Amino acid sequence: MIRIKIVDMQNLFKTLVILIISITTLQSCNQTKNDNTEKSYQNEQAEKVLNKTVSLSVKPDNFKLFELPELVKVTMTNNTNDTITTGLYYRIEFYENNEWKVISPEQFFEDLGWTLKPSDFHIFETKLLTEQIDYKPGKYRIVKYYLKSDYQNTKEELNIYAEFNIE
Repeated sequence: MIRIKIVDMQNLFKTLVILIISITTLQSCNQTKNDNTEKSYQNEQAEKVLNKTVSLSVKPDNFKLFELPELVKVTMTNNTNDTITTGLYYRIEFYENNEWKVISPEQFFEDLGWTLKPSDFHIFETKLLTEQIDYKPGKYRIVKYYLKSDYQNTKEELNIYAEFNIE
């Protein structure tokens, strides 16, 4: 009689060990699947950002000469996988005789910097300087610069442009 109980206990112990091993194996397989799904999602997001650029846009981008606003909203968007830095500085250019000419007067800006991480954006309120610039119908653009995270090594300042038209 005692021998039967020991055998039953041994079978119960074996069954419990097999059950624990099975549950652990199933959980680790599921965890690997979740990790792979998350890594796949992260890779897809990185691919969407990879090889893209920083963009600059002004909305609206068409104005009537007699309705020219003093301020426009210019949006800088970082579509890269690098963190960039920019500031308040901008200039305005006019397209004439197949070339862009700077028409904005010399301006001074506070030395403020914005850091834009990948997929970040910032909206700048930009003055069109209507009191200082004699606008006429044509194609214009706002020019801003930004620095990539490796600026200390490259010393490269990159320009981006937001074009607009005046009718």
